[in-house]
Amino acid sequence: MIELFLINWIKNGLLIDYHLKMKTLVLLRHAKSSWDYPLDDLDRPLKVKGINRITKVSMEDKIIFNKSNIILTSPANRAIHTAIILARHADLEFNKISIKESLYTFSSKSVEIVMRSMSDKFDYVIFVGHNPAFTEIINKITSKKIDNLPTASWAKIIFKENKWSEVSNCQVSFSKSVKII
Repeated sequence: MIELFLINWIKNGLLIDYHLKMKTLVLLRHAKSSWDYPLDDLDRPLKVKGINRITKVSMEDKIIFNKSNIILTSPANRAIHTAIILARHADLEFNKISIKESLYTFSSKSVEIVMRSMSDKFDYVIFVGHNPAFTEIINKITSKKIDNLPTASWAKIIFKENKWSEVSNCQVSFSKSVKII
């Protein structure tokens, strides 16, 4: 995918080229979590199946993840653990992981607020979080519709705009496990 685009503009009779970075958002749903323990929702751990799946996804789809400037994760244990496994197996530095409390949400509106308030210094961002918020935001802002973003699956959204507050025109691609309706 092309990550730069060119704007030509004539100023004082000269053709000026401006290279603007497009914004990319990868939505990664946390891996399969366990309901086996009497814990608060925030504290639920990953299942072994979930650990194995996110490890595989992180290695197989490393090219999707390893360009990221930052990984913002929900404070839920399952999301943090997913982000750590992702960083380790996609060769990302752990200091790129940041906990964002407002990503512990099941509302697409909250995800959209986080997205639109991102600093423009970040061009390639990963959110690790939850459904139904991720499925809803995908269906709201992209032309492709899905029933569900499965655990340990991702959607990569590339916006044509170079400011997070202005993003609207986009293309989306998905991990193999996502079914488009």
